Formats: sequence, C-alpha cells, structure tokens
Amino acid sequence: MNAAAPGVRVLVYHRTPESGELAEAYRRAAELLAGTDGLLRHELLRSPGDRELHVLVMDWADRDAFTGWERALRHAHHPSPLRRYQDRSRPGGHYEIHLLVSRDGSTPCESSP
Repeated sequence: MNAAAPGVRVLVYHRTPESGELAEAYRRAAELLAGTDGLLRHELLRSPGDRELHVLVMDWADRDAFTGWERALRHAHHPSPLRRYQDRSRPGGHYEIHLLVSRDGSTPCESSP
C-alpha cells in the first residue's frame, strides 16, 4: 500500500451459533480467494463478548481492487460459502469499507473520497 493508492480494509459481519460450521465455510472461501488480485490478506475473527458474532477482515491494496472483485462476485451471483452467515439484520448493513488514513502513527496517507 502506498500514498498514491490508499489501502482498504473491509469488515464483513457474520452471525451464527455454529463456529465450526462457519470456520469450515471460511476455509472453503479462502480457497476461492487465493490469488485474488489486490487482496493482501484476510482473517476471520470472533467476538469474545458475543460468541455468535464473527467478522471477516479483508485488506486490499486499493479501492479499485476491492470494487473489481466485488463486481465480479455479483456477476457470479455471490458464490461465497460465507454468504448464508452474513449478518443482514445489522443496522448499516452487513459490511463496512474503511480507507487507510495513517499507518503506525506515521505520515498520513492520502485518502480518496
């Protein structure tokens, strides 16, 4: 990630009482994500206070990489094994996009609108 192309972090919220089932769906999704252009890393987190709440964290090189992937996913009718677990009852939607502003408290990165 660099100042000319700010990094993007996408948080996708999931809800299920079956962590094992979600972990298996994430493993299958990770196979599908392997080699995706612009995807730097991804991980699945679970809330310690709400064991049904999970968050998929995806770091992208830039917003164009994420929106290109998202567009292709829509075109393919959302084949992700995680889709059925997305928390669509969450106020504001089941995912959020965040642009990199600064890394490690150092020089601010330029952000796009």
